[in-house]
Amino acid sequence: MFEFEYPYVFLILILFGICAYKCKPQKLYMYMPLKIGNRAARRDYLKEILKYSSIFFLVTAMASPILKSIKSDTKVAHAIMQLIDVSDSMSQGGIPLGDGKSIVSKLSVAKEMASRYIKERKNDHVGIIVFGDFAYVATPLSFDYESTAMILQGIVRGVAGKRTALYDALFLSARLLKKSPAKQRVVILLTDGFDTSSKVPYSVAKRAIVDENIKVFSIGIGRYGEYDEGVLRDIAKSTGGKFFRANSANTLLRVYEEIDKLQKDKLKDRIKYKKEYLYMYPLSIAIFALFGYLFLRGDE
Repeated sequence: MFEFEYPYVFLILILFGICAYKCKPQKLYMYMPLKIGNRAARRDYLKEILKYSSIFFLVTAMASPILKSIKSDTKVAHAIMQLIDVSDSMSQGGIPLGDGKSIVSKLSVAKEMASRYIKERKNDHVGIIVFGDFAYVATPLSFDYESTAMILQGIVRGVAGKRTALYDALFLSARLLKKSPAKQRVVILLTDGFDTSSKVPYSVAKRAIVDENIKVFSIGIGRYGEYDEGVLRDIAKSTGGKFFRANSANTLLRVYEEIDKLQKDKLKDRIKYKKEYLYMYPLSIAIFALFGYLFLRGDE
């Protein structure tokens, strides 16, 4: 995009035009042969062109012509860790699909909805932690949403053991998000049970999350009473997040849609431009034109 940084400088040309019209210099007329007179007229005409050209291009240089292009600087809006329960109970039980008839495993629905959510991210770092007997990082924080969603879809039951290390997963997410440069750091915790195998106490995991100012959205998937609602509510409330119940595929889809709305960054996007200054080109033309004018004038 081409533009001038100081376009008002061109007002000088209006003033110069008025002055040139009103303040005409008196000319000395001489009688000379026609041939010499024509040559002198052409010389005067060239001098006028060079004079006005030098003035015009000098003013153009002062107006500072620039080329602007949008600066591609990807900033992290959110850092989001998805904590997915992959214990045995996630595959043994089931929840209904939208048709109300088909029953599918909670793990299948959780992977499908979480994958959709990941693919719709924009300028967010997204990572996945899965937990069973222990918690481990399935994918680190990344902008590669397609690969992250693909790895999530490939996770199978029992990959981390049969039990539920929920507190370990929370503590691990706090350690990973600690180094993130994102303005807002978020954990989406999805489970269908109670903690049965963590080595880290809940109080320690909660303190780690709270100290790092991480917001937790907790989701209890399955029937009421199957998961530790007290812990899920407490961790969400303590961090400024929200607790959700999901007893069907449709409910879980709406949960992710609500989480998406709740975590929108309220900062206005600022478009940054890269500027390429071009003043040296009209300035060079102005200098050459001025030298040409002075040369012709001095040769009189």
